[in-house]
Amino acid sequence: MLTSIQTADYDLGAAEEQEPLDVLYVEDHPVNVLLMEALFGKLPRAELRVATTGESGMEMAVERVPDLLLLDLRLPDCHGCDLLQRMRSVPALAAVPAVAVTAEDTLDNLADAGFLEVWRKPMDLSAALARLAWLLAEAPAAARAGSRFAAPPAWVLAGGRGRRFPPNPIPFPAAFARE
Repeated sequence: MLTSIQTADYDLGAAEEQEPLDVLYVEDHPVNVLLMEALFGKLPRAELRVATTGESGMEMAVERVPDLLLLDLRLPDCHGCDLLQRMRSVPALAAVPAVAVTAEDTLDNLADAGFLEVWRKPMDLSAALARLAWLLAEAPAAARAGSRFAAPPAWVLAGGRGRRFPPNPIPFPAAFARE
């Protein structure tokens, strides 16, 4: 199914030198989970954990703090924005980067809710793979600096001089961009 994705070799560092990068995906739809698992199959140093409800996602995140959160907005027991707000109240999860993965038409207030990006369903799989690789490559550098993405990422900053820009940016609604 994903053989048509054209990818470069996504080098997230030597697997034997570092622990796998941990991503928590909170998604209740099994087909979306299968697609994400296929994408992660192309990222050898990334480990995908899946929760199917907001409550189980919260428990998994507290149990083991992820390097990246991917949150569906329409979960069976809560809205993804509410889940992210709960996660942000836990000090260990306060700065973990989060991406909204959604089919919702209304994307108001997602930046205010703390999401770095919005990935619309159906996803552009090649772009999502490139974004995952870029986000996960940045997470270890931020951790070595003592924080996880303490500053807004380069692709949402105007001007962004001296910062790396991720490949193949996923277009954001104009209202989502930060100044």
